[in-house]
Amino acid sequence: MYHTIENEDIRVTVSDLGATLVRFIEKKSGQDIVLGFNQEEDYLTHKGPHLGATVGRNANRIGKARFELNGKTYQLDVNDNGNQLHGGSDNFSFRRWDVEEKKEDSITFTLFSEDGDQGFPGNLRVKVTYSLEGNRLHMDYEGIADQDTLFNMTNHAYFNLGDEDILKEELKIFTDTYSPTDEHSLTLETSLPAAGTPYDFCDYRVIGEAISALPCGIDNNYVFEDTAYKHMASLRNERFQLDVYSDLPDMHFYTAYYLDGFKGKDGVIYGPYKGAALECQYYPNGINYEGYLKPVLKKGEKAKHRITYQITQR
Repeated sequence: MYHTIENEDIRVTVSDLGATLVRFIEKKSGQDIVLGFNQEEDYLTHKGPHLGATVGRNANRIGKARFELNGKTYQLDVNDNGNQLHGGSDNFSFRRWDVEEKKEDSITFTLFSEDGDQGFPGNLRVKVTYSLEGNRLHMDYEGIADQDTLFNMTNHAYFNLGDEDILKEELKIFTDTYSPTDEHSLTLETSLPAAGTPYDFCDYRVIGEAISALPCGIDNNYVFEDTAYKHMASLRNERFQLDVYSDLPDMHFYTAYYLDGFKGKDGVIYGPYKGAALECQYYPNGINYEGYLKPVLKKGEKAKHRITYQITQR
């Protein structure tokens, strides 16, 4: 079922299938800035892109779908070239969430994930709240489990500020460090300076110019490793600016090269570079690497994280 929340500045439509962001409309202009589908069943037909979905228990990839916690090795569901992507083949994106509370400008979804779900330990209760504050959309994530487990939630919205594609839009990312990947898009352990590379968005840069030498665009983590609530990125065109804030440690930028030409909302065709995903999360595969913050949720403790997307007319 689709649900709408709104205030004077923003109207947002979400689905209880995947706790998915379906529409994000700047009301003065009427511009919708996220990709999605008119019909809920299309989210299951086109699972791969995770358009607007809440993904978990673990966003991004875990190498060899395996990790060690408290001296025990956990083998996870494998769904991406020998790795696990976004929590497994039956991850939270494809499940019906319960609506716990609905107000004019907010909605809260809950989900129960049992011990062993997709290979993860512990019974986990998850809560996601969408709320509006002026021109800001907040997404607040909570989790509590009866065993130590992983908790690394994000939203997988693809943003487009009203253009044919994102190649002429400009992006600034507020860090100078990015993470390379292997041939299967698994983030590597060593991070690199972005300066002077196609991955350099330390100042506003036209996306299409930046990635002109990259045949498949960008699908890379940007390293903050900071759990303070902070400004992580700004995407803009001549009409709008979208600002991204979060207390999650890092942000993954994906230019949507692998969108394969399927029909989205209002008959629009979604092909390569149609949207920009700006996914706030923990370092991909960081549970298996040294030197990065770990997405470990301790038994009986409550995890809380916030992601904010702010839309402004220029």
